Amino acid sequence: MVDTGSTDASVEVARRHDAVIGHEPWRADFSTPRNRALDLATGDWILYIDADERVCAGDHAAVRDRLVAATDHVSFRVRFVPRVNWTPYREFRLWRHRPDIRFVGAIHETMLPAITNVARREHLLIDDLDELTIEHFGYEGDQSQKHARNEPILRQALEADPGRVYLYDHLARIYEDLGDDALARETWRKGMNVARARDTDHPDDKLLWINLVVHSVVRDDPDGDAGALLAEAYGRYGAVPALDFAASVHDFATGDAPGAGRRLEALLALDPDAQIASGTSFDGRIFGEWAWHTLGLCRFSLGDFTGAAEAFRLAEAADPANVAYRTRRQLAESRDPVAKPRRIGYNVSAG
Repeated sequence: MVDTGSTDASVEVARRHDAVIGHEPWRADFSTPRNRALDLATGDWILYIDADERVCAGDHAAVRDRLVAATDHVSFRVRFVPRVNWTPYREFRLWRHRPDIRFVGAIHETMLPAITNVARREHLLIDDLDELTIEHFGYEGDQSQKHARNEPILRQALEADPGRVYLYDHLARIYEDLGDDALARETWRKGMNVARARDTDHPDDKLLWINLVVHSVVRDDPDGDAGALLAEAYGRYGAVPALDFAASVHDFATGDAPGAGRRLEALLALDPDAQIASGTSFDGRIFGEWAWHTLGLCRFSLGDFTGAAEAFRLAEAADPANVAYRTRRQLAESRDPVAKPRRIGYNVSAG
């Protein structure tokens, strides 16, 4: 563990657990302390986790056995859950300990270029290891201090590397969280212009379109181009659950409740756990709570009060404290007093 100036008992807690402890002054550069930690490590493999993350329970003996046998591998991608109740995706967090694999970048630092260079040069393999899952809790609670720290670092990183679109997305999400929606949309659009100007796509490009589309439709399309953005996003990336949910909200808002209902029924039929193959993480509520609520609105507008009551009831089951779900369920039931839950084949997981 490398401490960058904590003022609580973190170092003492780590010492009580016999951790190897290093100290590195904070210089607004995340790579430096990470690389210091790599210099201190003595194991054959590196498992990289942050202080706001945890490794989930599992068959870790089987993981160790696989690493012992992985003589022709340089790295593994593990299951990573970036936010509470989101679907997992695979991320590079486990690699062979060697001096030519180090982090680069002041923020959103990465060791991936070094890993891929070693794999290519020495014909070593990169594989998936789904027996290991890391959960991230860093977006819970008050984020104001983290935003104040990260915002200037992100702006400086963009000045140094204006082509790295993930930085635009992170910066836009900070502005959105701080309530400056106009600046958030402007930042996403700057990143999208960078992506459009390239000859090839980058996996991070998708984040710009998804996050701007979702932001726009849930705020009643403030720039008047949510439909055009959806069409462009579908043209670039095809069916993506987050886009499908956003499209259903847009369909309902623009008067196409039947079309919105069909999209939502398809979402509810998906297995959230299977989304790991998409390479993208999604808020689990689009496969359950939010989809049921929006479907309830669609059914209510079409006069299907029994179906609306059922959908609102399932949304309410996912979030019993939500007064809107309860009120709308009661309203639907009052329109159809004999409304009862029906047996249906949807996935009713809250995510």
